[in-house]
Amino acid sequence: MEAQPTQNNASGLPGGKTLAAIYGSSWFGTAFRLGALALIDAFAIWFVAQLAGEGEWILAGFVAVVTLGINAAYLLNGLYPYRWFSPGLTLLIIMIIYPTVFTVYVAFTNYKTGNNLTVQQAETQLLKQLYLPEDAPTYSWTVFRSSDDPDTYALWLIPTSDLATETLFVPEGAQFSASEVDLGEFELDDDGIPTGIPGYERLGKADIGIIAAVLPEIEFGESDNVIKIKGQRAGIFRQKYTLNDDGSLYDNETGVLYKAIEGTYTPTEGPNMTTDGVVLDADGEPLDVIRPGYYVPIGFDNFQRLIENERIRGPFIRVFLWTVAHAFFSVLLTFSLGLFLSLMLNAGFMPGRAILRTGLLVPYAIPAFISVLVWKGLLNEHLGVVNKAVEYIGLEGPRWTSNQWWVKVGILLIQLWLGFPYMMLITTGALQSLPGDIYEAAKVDGASVWQQFWNLTLPLLLVAVGPLLIASFAFNFNNFTIVELFNEGNPPISPDTAAGHSDILITYTYQLAFGSGRGADYGFASTISLVIFLMVAVITFFNFRFTQSWEEISENV
Repeated sequence: MEAQPTQNNASGLPGGKTLAAIYGSSWFGTAFRLGALALIDAFAIWFVAQLAGEGEWILAGFVAVVTLGINAAYLLNGLYPYRWFSPGLTLLIIMIIYPTVFTVYVAFTNYKTGNNLTVQQAETQLLKQLYLPEDAPTYSWTVFRSSDDPDTYALWLIPTSDLATETLFVPEGAQFSASEVDLGEFELDDDGIPTGIPGYERLGKADIGIIAAVLPEIEFGESDNVIKIKGQRAGIFRQKYTLNDDGSLYDNETGVLYKAIEGTYTPTEGPNMTTDGVVLDADGEPLDVIRPGYYVPIGFDNFQRLIENERIRGPFIRVFLWTVAHAFFSVLLTFSLGLFLSLMLNAGFMPGRAILRTGLLVPYAIPAFISVLVWKGLLNEHLGVVNKAVEYIGLEGPRWTSNQWWVKVGILLIQLWLGFPYMMLITTGALQSLPGDIYEAAKVDGASVWQQFWNLTLPLLLVAVGPLLIASFAFNFNNFTIVELFNEGNPPISPDTAAGHSDILITYTYQLAFGSGRGADYGFASTISLVIFLMVAVITFFNFRFTQSWEEISENV
């Protein structure tokens, strides 16, 4: 049997195999592509190493996966077309998917103020803290900057305690007695501080303010006799905490041992310790935890807190019911008014329809945060135009911001103003696309105008705009701007809860996370965000099922 000749492709490789498309016919183009890919890989490796060192494992994993994907897209023939999508996919993963995954993760942690760092970050910050021993000399300080190197500084130290015996000049890496310093043409001022030193310039308060964050990090003097700045004093400060192998911290100043309990460094042993295990400070008060701590997984504790804590569960249910009502009535009112105006402006007998349509679109063109603030002024209980007009006819004006019912009416009124132009636009387009022959047939059958609207116009209209109504419902379910700007969720439900009568779930989450005055509780806020997402997903699912019934109705029209 005669052997078949080996097939060679354009790249000269046997068996139909081809080189990756990154290898072009030009050696310069190939070198450029490979060099660019190598730079991306080098940066990614460095960045992942930095993130891993800080304990940011989730983000490090995403960066690594994205980098591998970019390499695969450019080096594998089967994936090479994806090189065109790689920038967009990279942004999608880093800007959308990663925050979503991290939010889910945070919901199962105690991530909050005081526990918002990784282990490595918390340890690094605590180990930087210093204390001044009781037997250490202290000085007042004045900063001098090297004329040759603007990043090199020195201190002129004047004793402020009996333990300090002489005035010192302390550059970085050296230490001199003031008597050893040759002032040259300069002299001491009334406070005993040189107006200048050869090779150095004296810094004023404005200059010190610029480098205030840098000075405490600089170690002045010799390696075995380091002087540092803390506040208005300078001295031989010591490291306050020592990190033990088991992750606990020993306070070198007080002799107290702190153990990390759920990421919070809690005093467990110390000189002033009661029989029931409480560590006391020098004044006999229970010793507090030290900050910062770090966040750790706590399982379903946040969800359990949401369900079992009555102070949270009670307001949460009320806020949820108002959130659903707010989204439903916002869509219902805006759709009803928008449809009514569309029908009027679609009628042939209406004069000036183009001008009216343009005028009615003005609320849609104005940014929402401006419109809400304008309405907030109009509905002011004491000075607003609306209440002034009501009082002019002898009636008491509504309590738009202090009454739990009127504040909700005010929010729906603002929603109506902002939302009806959008509904008018979409229903106008849908109405103009409806076939006219079905109305002619309906008239022949003797259908009234109301029957035509209810049995023909509305079902066909809902098929076209149904998905947009669902999207509007989901948007208003989380419409933070209007509720927060109008009255910040007030009036409060009770003094001991962060929830207000006009809060919806998203503003309630914001109050829990940022507005309670007790610091930010990101873990619990993420938990509520997940609950909100699940609620919107379930409601949207049933809404889409409901729109299928509209389609079935339209098929029978």
